[in-house]
Amino acid sequence: MRLVDADGRTWFFVDKVPIFFDDAIPPGAPLPELAFMRCYVVGQQEDQVLVVSTVPDHVKAEDGTTQFRVRPSDVERRA
Repeated sequence: MRLVDADGRTWFFVDKVPIFFDDAIPPGAPLPELAFMRCYVVGQQEDQVLVVSTVPDHVKAEDGTTQFRVRPSDVERRA
């Protein structure tokens, strides 16, 4: 999975498919596919950017990073 943060930096994540997708991706499906990752909002900065943590599912970027600056429009509350 790829995440582009509020600063335009690209982060890459590698994990099992159920971490990022609600359903299995059918063979031959067009890619890229929209993915989701659970996170906690841990703060909001002066520029209105949110700081989120990917700790709920123990997901880390390839370099081990677990906190990211994201735009509020990139965060979706899911039931």
